[in-house]
Amino acid sequence: MRRRMNKIMAAMLIGAMTASLALTGCGGKKSASKDGKKELTVWAWDVALMQLEEAAEEYQKDHPDVTFKFEEMGTDQIYKKLSTSLATGNGIADIIAIEGDVLVGYADKFPEGFLDVSDAINTDDFLASKIGEVSYKDKIHAFPWDAGPAAMFYRTDYFEQAGVNPEDIQTWDDLIEAGKKIEASCKTPSGDPVKMIPVDPKKSSLYSMIRGEFGIGVFDEDGKPIVDDERSIEAMEEAKKIYDSGVVLNYNGWDEYEQTVVNESVAAIPEAVWMIGTIKDKGPDTAGKWSVMDLPKVDGGEYSVSNGGSDLTINAKTDYPDEAKDFVKFAMTDTKLQASGFEKYGLYPSYIPSYEEEIFQKGDSFFGDTNIYEIFIENGKNVAEIPISPNAQEAGDSIGAAVSKIFLNGADVKSTMEDLEDELTTKFK
Repeated sequence: MRRRMNKIMAAMLIGAMTASLALTGCGGKKSASKDGKKELTVWAWDVALMQLEEAAEEYQKDHPDVTFKFEEMGTDQIYKKLSTSLATGNGIADIIAIEGDVLVGYADKFPEGFLDVSDAINTDDFLASKIGEVSYKDKIHAFPWDAGPAAMFYRTDYFEQAGVNPEDIQTWDDLIEAGKKIEASCKTPSGDPVKMIPVDPKKSSLYSMIRGEFGIGVFDEDGKPIVDDERSIEAMEEAKKIYDSGVVLNYNGWDEYEQTVVNESVAAIPEAVWMIGTIKDKGPDTAGKWSVMDLPKVDGGEYSVSNGGSDLTINAKTDYPDEAKDFVKFAMTDTKLQASGFEKYGLYPSYIPSYEEEIFQKGDSFFGDTNIYEIFIENGKNVAEIPISPNAQEAGDSIGAAVSKIFLNGADVKSTMEDLEDELTTKFK
């Protein structure tokens, strides 16, 4: 998912500090109601909640003894309540949706907080990168849910006008050359030159995407920072080259990101599959003018990349572990439900058998005659299993600051990344 919380670790600390205060009024053990039914409480945000409500309705057809109480919360609300509840063992839902890049932080701080669902998952049926995301210290702490395999959305009309063949864009250098042609040939509806791609110069998105093509993250499998690894440095140098080329459009924050679609100001957007919904919502008049191609590759990069996604955890102290596990398994592995969740809410399944459902076979006419899902299906299978550190969220601000120095202030890449390595090493001893 797109939402991010920059102060996850702070929320965890606050939760731990206020644990004693939270013991009162958090609710204790619950039991089956008089009619013998068992109630499962679920915490999730907007579209995730709607998908789970649909799954519950189907599940109850064969399990009338199980009822559900759904509580809609934003991610920040969930994480604040989750920190306190895991610290005290009280007041926590049975089933909790959580973003994939946040999960390991909670699994590390509260190793007994979530039910180990290793016995309920056939790992071969899920995208390998998502299994890596939910696995930590010999446990599987959640069921993988939606994934974010990435590709390059591009405007076919701008490409044609500039004489750019998408098949000729194999490397990031090719992208730069194509961007120069497009800027020289194409105008936005307001008369401004069209830029190639949008970039936030204070965020790590472009660097992270190129780094992911090397199959590495910010930390290694032992939790050691590796931002001064030669591949990481090369990824940052490549990102700087793209930024310095002048073919990018600066943006600041999500609202301005969406405006690049509204204003028709860029010819391409390197992003995850969930961008389909944003493009259709913000640019309805551009139907038929978009298509999708693979991301350009960095020399030596052999992997596809992913951005965003969520998972579904179960409270380890639930009164109904068997029922909770059975429902979550049903919700995450029923292919028709997974296809419906993608079609209605943009939740791209990480459960591989789902891709046999009709929606993934027929594509989306908004993006032309080519089935755009084929590229996301293949790319999702080729994302590296990159170790996720419990410190990844907290490291994000430091990485963003380094990117800003390099992009906006012209700082030397190698020395900046070495300084970043020292900072992260000291910070996370």
